[in-house]
Amino acid sequence: MSIISARCPTRIDLAGGTLDIWPIHLLLEEPAVTVNVALDLPVDVEVELRPSTPRIVLASADQGLRAEYADRAALRAELAGGNPRLPLLGMALEASEIEGGARVEVRATSPKGAGLGGSSALMVALLGALAHAAGQDHRARSLLQLAQDVETRLLRTPTGYQDYAPPFYGGCLALEGRPGGVVVEHLHDVDLDVLGARLRLVYTGEPHHSGITNWGIVRAFLEGREHAVRSLQAIAANARVLREALRRGDLDAALEASVEDGQLRKKMAPRISTPTLKAIDAAARRAGALGSKILGAGGGGCLLVVLGPATDAAKVDAALASGPGRILPLKLTAEGLTLERRG
Repeated sequence: MSIISARCPTRIDLAGGTLDIWPIHLLLEEPAVTVNVALDLPVDVEVELRPSTPRIVLASADQGLRAEYADRAALRAELAGGNPRLPLLGMALEASEIEGGARVEVRATSPKGAGLGGSSALMVALLGALAHAAGQDHRARSLLQLAQDVETRLLRTPTGYQDYAPPFYGGCLALEGRPGGVVVEHLHDVDLDVLGARLRLVYTGEPHHSGITNWGIVRAFLEGREHAVRSLQAIAANARVLREALRRGDLDAALEASVEDGQLRKKMAPRISTPTLKAIDAAARRAGALGSKILGAGGGGCLLVVLGPATDAAKVDAALASGPGRILPLKLTAEGLTLERRG
């Protein structure tokens, strides 16, 4: 018996989201930069190889779901049927090169649809564990492309590359899309504890659907609609400002740019801001916060509240605790994909 355990963080996108969706980053005149940071609301995966039996067992502890199959052919048939019980787990297993039976169990600590890249982190952790089980290099960067491709097939809509890098690498990253690939810059000089102390994370309880929201923006951009083109150009310029601020150690300027990203995003697609998100933002600002930013594609999910250098953090915390939504623990982490093999 061989058991592989894997863990990945989720992520907070600070600026430049949507630019990472192909082919937007190839069509902008200036470099498309997306800046994000790994969040210690991890996903955990356990893969047990069972070479003596063809039986497949898939389970999601946080969703309370379990599915069993006599063999890979039965799993394949359910996936082809269009209504699989645990599609992400099943499609990841099908994309792997392990043979024989297996038990795959996963657990996510971030809420579903929170805008924190939870499904992408789960895909990275699961494919990393399966690659390790198959004797492959789980640290190969090709794992990120595989994770994106499998999730694109699962969602049946374009996905961006930014959600896969923080679970894989950890830390604070600037991702620049270029012809031929993505340049990953590790912003090692960013103090994650200092940055995290200036941020608060509130979950609205309203899951979002990033695929639908993002596709509308991508389609408008590709059709050359002026509002979409100008909006994404402004988001790209602001993301470059944030990256430069972090490079020179100016956290105040970087966080101002993150709040600006949120404003630009709401101007581009006003429907991403729900009444709950607006109420949380208003309460935070009244208590002295610098501002906020909707995470992921919006329309629900999480709101990132940003504190100014002189903000009374206790006052903001009290306002958020008494308002709508649920405060989530926020700890940033330098650790990416980790694996352990037993047996």
